Amino acid sequence: MRLPFLAALLTIAPFGVCVAQMPMGQTPMGQMPAGHPPVGQNAPAAAVHSGTVLETIPASSYVYIHVKGDAGDQWLAAPAIELKTGATIRWPEGMLMANYHSKTLDRTFDQVFFVGSVEVVAAK
Repeated sequence: MRLPFLAALLTIAPFGVCVAQMPMGQTPMGQMPAGHPPVGQNAPAAAVHSGTVLETIPASSYVYIHVKGDAGDQWLAAPAIELKTGATIRWPEGMLMANYHSKTLDRTFDQVFFVGSVEVVAAK
């Protein structure tokens, strides 16, 4: 009876010593260098572009947004959000897809940027 308990104790004891020797406030994986942007699912997306909504096309769980922004007229694909024409929005860097064909809309876009979020700055 004592032998399995002793074996388990000897197996987990080294882990306890390692954790006890770690400095407070640090994780086993270490800290990111000062000034490093957050990583992971909870990292906020930095809104680096802005523009005015010219047109929206809802499509399932996405919305296609035609905007006139800092880089001229362009199309975005973002998670569904209700937007009004004329609203000012901002969005983070996205993934560019050239000659993208939407099966839902049966439409091909010359270029569309897939972005993770869109934020309304000023409603119209």
